Amino acid sequence: MELASVDKENIDDLFSLNAKLAESENQRYLFTADRQSYADAFLATTPACFGFLAYQDNQPIGFYIYNFKFASYIASRVLYVEDLYLIDGFDTEENKKLLLQHAVSISQSENCCRVEMRVLKEVNFGYGLIKSFGFSEIKKWDVYRLDLEP
Repeated sequence: MELASVDKENIDDLFSLNAKLAESENQRYLFTADRQSYADAFLATTPACFGFLAYQDNQPIGFYIYNFKFASYIASRVLYVEDLYLIDGFDTEENKKLLLQHAVSISQSENCCRVEMRVLKEVNFGYGLIKSFGFSEIKKWDVYRLDLEP
């Protein structure tokens, strides 16, 4: 597996894979993005997010998307993994490890104090694998969301 940073040459691969992710989670109806909105988010002068695509034999097989948050008590950046996905047949433990290891490596190179992610309860990415990296489940906060109309 090879990883490539999301850029103008592969943004369509990311868009297509993320549509597959939404479908695999039975949430295709929520996927309202279009290719231009992806380009605007990832390729802007000040990007809203970043990502890496996974390839096998030049075919896109997965990705992870991240952005940065801020840990106010220690005044440090936090790498937040928004999505992490591998298509069926390539969603092996080894490939999952490679994506997680890469995200941790990026966080270290960006001087982040930690890595965070949310995992959809209905989709078991592999909680044992996640915990083997040292991630711990945070139970002291509930997550709330306010969806705003575009």
